[in-house]
Amino acid sequence: MANDMMNRRNDMMDAMNDWFGFPRNFFDDSEIENIMQSDVAETDKDYVVKIDMPGMNKDDIKLNYKDGVLSVAGTRKAFKDTNDKERNIIHKERSEGSISRSYRLPNVVANEIHAKYDNGVLTITLPKQTAGDDDNSIQID
Repeated sequence: MANDMMNRRNDMMDAMNDWFGFPRNFFDDSEIENIMQSDVAETDKDYVVKIDMPGMNKDDIKLNYKDGVLSVAGTRKAFKDTNDKERNIIHKERSEGSISRSYRLPNVVANEIHAKYDNGVLTITLPKQTAGDDDNSIQID
């Protein structure tokens, strides 16, 4: 039943795209899912999480590790395009807002987590532990 409803929605959106001459994914809201694309790797010693977070300042990214869950949140301020003084922009996608995502990564030494933000990519290294650790503050280099 849910698949039928989703297929009807997709058919309707495809028809609207065709009728108005928009690209196939113009009304597709799946782009929201791509905001924090990430890769998670695991070795015997650690986890490494790489997250695309373009357009953010590292001071606007917050990390927290607690109860086996790494939480990542970021805020981006609005872009101000001063090149177009006449305000002739006909399409605008860059915006402001907050995003967040959580990863379940158990048995980590929280006070040894290391994070680095470079060229829009946040890389977090989480060393594995054998005993619990309550310190959950993380600095970003």
